[in-house]
Amino acid sequence: MNAANHAKSGGLIQRFRAMPRATRWAIGGSVVIAAYFLVVEPVVEATSRRMTASQSKAAVIATHAKTAQAMQAASEMRAQGVRKFGMVELPGDPEKRPLEFNQQVDEILKRHGVRESTSTSRTSPMGAGPLAAKITGEFRVDRMMRDIQFAADPDAAAAIIADLERSPIVSTISRLQIRQADGRDRNAKVVRVTMTVETWLQARKGKK
Repeated sequence: MNAANHAKSGGLIQRFRAMPRATRWAIGGSVVIAAYFLVVEPVVEATSRRMTASQSKAAVIATHAKTAQAMQAASEMRAQGVRKFGMVELPGDPEKRPLEFNQQVDEILKRHGVRESTSTSRTSPMGAGPLAAKITGEFRVDRMMRDIQFAADPDAAAAIIADLERSPIVSTISRLQIRQADGRDRNAKVVRVTMTVETWLQARKGKK
């Protein structure tokens, strides 16, 4: 049986060799093309798919790394802001918050030896911005502003400003002016402070 197959294959080889050169080149080219489409091209496509998938994963990893770095930087900035200025409470009840706010401001002034001060308060709606955009529906954000004037030595004035900044109920100090006191206080190393301290309220629209 093997001898017959060997003889048959030998006959095929002889017949192939006896063919014209152009025919042999055509058959050889057909074999090469068939081998390419059956073997080489699937391997190339599989390799290309793997490379594309790898590049996609690498891009996802790179994007994730950049996002993680941005989030880390934002977290560090927030932590630094909290350490420096303290937490800020969300807009509060328009009935309770003003009382709590005034008590906090008065307590800070008293703690640092300020016995005499003048102040006026006013409330106005907050203008357009990120916070106002978050409060939707039947509510709006109002700014309760207290204008304060007092005299104190420079260290006490600085401590008062720092404590107000750190107080969660104080939303912001929107105006601050410090100047040297005049008259009899000039020689006592006293400064006069004029400032506007704010707290924010969540009020119903249409209600004053």
